[in-house]
Amino acid sequence: MRAPESGHALFLCEHLARAGVEVHLLTNKGNAFNGPLPSGVKVHPVMDNWSWKQLIKLLHFIRSNRFDTILLIYIDWIYQCHPMITFLPTFARRLCGTRTVVTQLENESGLSGMLSNNQVCDRLMRALVALLVGRKDVHPSYGTLLRDSSHIIALSARHLDAFAVAYSGVRTKAEIIPAPSLIRIPDEDAGSARRRGREALGLQEDEIAIVYYGFLYPLKGVETLITAFGQLPTNTRLLIVGGTEDEVYARSLRELSHKAGRADRILWIGHCDDEKSSLYLYTADICVLPFNVGVRLNNSSFAAAAAHSLPIVTTRGEMLEEAFIDGENVRLCPPKNPAAMTEAINELINCPELRSRLRSGVQRLMKQCFAADRTISSTLRLLAGTTTSVP
Repeated sequence: MRAPESGHALFLCEHLARAGVEVHLLTNKGNAFNGPLPSGVKVHPVMDNWSWKQLIKLLHFIRSNRFDTILLIYIDWIYQCHPMITFLPTFARRLCGTRTVVTQLENESGLSGMLSNNQVCDRLMRALVALLVGRKDVHPSYGTLLRDSSHIIALSARHLDAFAVAYSGVRTKAEIIPAPSLIRIPDEDAGSARRRGREALGLQEDEIAIVYYGFLYPLKGVETLITAFGQLPTNTRLLIVGGTEDEVYARSLRELSHKAGRADRILWIGHCDDEKSSLYLYTADICVLPFNVGVRLNNSSFAAAAAHSLPIVTTRGEMLEEAFIDGENVRLCPPKNPAAMTEAINELINCPELRSRLRSGVQRLMKQCFAADRTISSTLRLLAGTTTSVP
């Protein structure tokens, strides 16, 4: 699936297997890994869907395999916004004897904002199940994920704040493990990759390449970047690396680029595999991530840019996590403010010393928060049943 949750699941499967874990991935029928499976990983594409009718199949799969631990990667739309999966920790621990169930919530509140289209019978079934498992602290959206999971993984402090509002006891069993870079970087010298990428795109030596990397949807704030780009010097080029499934939205962005000016200097590269994504990130001089709600540790696109040691311009939301330090490892500006974004980008264009300082700072941030070995060691500790509570 073209979704960061898919990349995150693959990252965990590969690295956990490399660490010696026997990994089984349960998914929908028709889903298959494109390419040779990593050693130690087995894919089970057996689920028709995630409705109540599939509950018996799910429990049978868990019981028959006698898993030591379940790691649930959760965001509602992957499971058709159906409530059945939100009771998995309770079912697995009480009915299947699973020792540990860890839930990793991929989004703030674990919700995508998509509306559930559950039928009346589904809602009645949910009410009955809630009654059977004990209605205390059963949440209308999370079910028993927060209450009955052995441990909770949050991708950022802001996400954990949202979980704590829903269930006050979550901090005693939660850990913040930021989203790592999900790009597998090819074994190529950065300078060589930069030269190859610029040649492929026809960039001149004096041109400044600005890259946006990530999926395209409204919360990413690409409109702000396109408007800001119209006011940048004529020797700048904008690479938009990432695609969208919404053609209407894609068309609106292209129309905006014509209104904002300099549409001919924007390269719409679209969705790319890891090798090409890495090449374009190495090609760029500056990365701009114009999030509408501000940068957070869960932004895997930030981690990808950090893994390529790019100086990054992004936005400061209402609450900023302490890992981000303006002028040291990132250049921050207000969200939805094209003028401020233009000013911040111009500052980096005109100050090589600042670009160099941000490169060094983001390399330190990468090791501190986004390194693969840190992610996997922390995840393994939770799967083994231990955690350090978050205040």
